[in-house]
Amino acid sequence: MIDLYAAPTSNGLRAKIMLDETGLDYTLHPVNLLEGANKSEEYLALNPMGLIPTIIDPDGPDGKPMTLTQSMTILTYLATKTGKFMPDHLAMDMIFWRNTMSIATDMTGVLMAILTIGRMENPHQPTLDDFGARFNRYLKYWNGLMADQKYAGADEISIADFAFYPVVYRARAVVPQFTVECPNIDRWYEEIGARSGVQKGLDFSQG
Repeated sequence: MIDLYAAPTSNGLRAKIMLDETGLDYTLHPVNLLEGANKSEEYLALNPMGLIPTIIDPDGPDGKPMTLTQSMTILTYLATKTGKFMPDHLAMDMIFWRNTMSIATDMTGVLMAILTIGRMENPHQPTLDDFGARFNRYLKYWNGLMADQKYAGADEISIADFAFYPVVYRARAVVPQFTVECPNIDRWYEEIGARSGVQKGLDFSQG
């Protein structure tokens, strides 16, 4: 059984959603970031960078234990392990990987900046607005892509959808003003959010 160490951030939600969607058995170990649990000696022994998520798979390649960090690495690993959500024709599609990695780096990074600035005692509004406008610009880029395709990766569900959904989910919950005027994203968001695996993945009381 896989052990998942995570918190309900965009990155943590990715890993949990993927585990629930693939149907793999796992044990959830919530990591309380506010209390600094990710900086504890015990957790740093698993992930020296003190970041989440981390998974430990006792049945990794060649039957040997595998410890993995970085949400996109975990999604790719679980897709490879189960043969799910990584269609063969996408595995070597560089446009697919360019867009998927843009979610993981550009969009997630900007959202983290927005959330960090917003938590400051006296947030600098012009900076917050600038990052918000950048996030909305990225989202509108994706809105344009989804005018011609059903899902984030192409016309079938892939790890790109499970990478993207938590970013939009968190943004809508905290800064909805930066997620407007994206009807194709709205359509996709409703469909992905209705999946039982995604709904379970968002619930950190389950796992």
